[in-house]
Amino acid sequence: MSYRDLDAGKVIEYIRERGIFWGRGEGLDVREIGRNETDGDGYVNHLYRVWDASGRSVIVKQAKPYLKVFGEGVFPLSVERSAAETDIVKIRSAIVPQYVPKLLHVDNENNLFISEDCGKLGIMRFGLSRGRRYPFFAKMMGEFIAKCNFYTSELYLDQGLHKELGCHFTSPQMSLIMETILFLRKSLIEGVDFETEAPDPVHKEISDVFWGRHEVAAELLRLRDVYMKKQECLVHGDLHTSNTMIGDDEMKVIDMEYTHMGPFSSDSGYLLGNLVYTYDTWFYHEEWTERERARYREEILGYISGTMKEYASVFAECWEHDAKGIFRPYPEYLDGLLLDYVREVCGFMGSQICSRVGAYAETFDFDVLPDPDLRNSARAMAMATAYNLIMRRNDVSSPDDITDIIRGTAAEFLEKSGGPR
Repeated sequence: MSYRDLDAGKVIEYIRERGIFWGRGEGLDVREIGRNETDGDGYVNHLYRVWDASGRSVIVKQAKPYLKVFGEGVFPLSVERSAAETDIVKIRSAIVPQYVPKLLHVDNENNLFISEDCGKLGIMRFGLSRGRRYPFFAKMMGEFIAKCNFYTSELYLDQGLHKELGCHFTSPQMSLIMETILFLRKSLIEGVDFETEAPDPVHKEISDVFWGRHEVAAELLRLRDVYMKKQECLVHGDLHTSNTMIGDDEMKVIDMEYTHMGPFSSDSGYLLGNLVYTYDTWFYHEEWTERERARYREEILGYISGTMKEYASVFAECWEHDAKGIFRPYPEYLDGLLLDYVREVCGFMGSQICSRVGAYAETFDFDVLPDPDLRNSARAMAMATAYNLIMRRNDVSSPDDITDIIRGTAAEFLEKSGGPR
């Protein structure tokens, strides 16, 4: 059958015509994901939840030749990203099946796939904003990133296969997005401007102060160099708390279309930077007592340091069991990789913060705070933390050094600002 541009109604027609999962006469309902605040970002693709009267449900994801958030004609995208995403889901399912949604149907002609619905698990971003605790998050996420990194790296793979994977998962358009928004205020892409209007003048002032500092702009260019030139493993590319579906002891990672060869450190940095500004907002949740807020902030810092420590532990175990013979006799080489990992994670955490907070992106972590003055205080704290993470990254040698920067920056900021009321 020829290509069909689906909307919510046509998704049911598509499933019925092909007899996928359900008989042609069964009653089905559908809802487009991204139409309410608890759905996650939904900036790029069109996603639909389809279910029957018994509650059985699936997720349909279709890639279209443009960013969903911009619409047609603004920033064209290759629809081949859908096929690449199904390929990386298959690879990661072979490495860490417990952390990846099951693929149920693939249709490359229509640039779509259907996967299991992980809706029973919550989006982590919203749970964090409500103060939910995830006792196994650090262990699960550290294992997910470490194994996905190690087993798609040259430490394990045949050198030729490693190169082939890099070529297969090269997506210039998707890479351009991340290479721009993570490190630059102005786009280098001709005809495309990622800079948006500031939602309020105070937020603009906070952003302008950060981006106006020559030294931090120079360091961001150096970090961009690392991000672009290190081809160590297949990275997720867009790993954050909205792409993490999680329960008490179960986790699924979704939205893998940005996959490319990159540094071991990039996924951890991007995700944990997200947790930094979640931490900062927890100075300002007035519905909680000061003691409760302090305890939850320490919980979040534990997620940051715990994820990195678990990563190092699992990565070292993979090295011990499965590293190629040319590498295994040299533990000092592994030590160097893990030190580079910690320092680069520190810098990428800062770049993630400035890419979201410094670029006025809608961010539920801040938007959940009803008072605009408190929102901007949390944003200013986050940008101060981003500055210190970027500028002091070469001084750190452990995850605890990074959490010390986060904790210390917050204390200094509150001392100067007078603290939350």
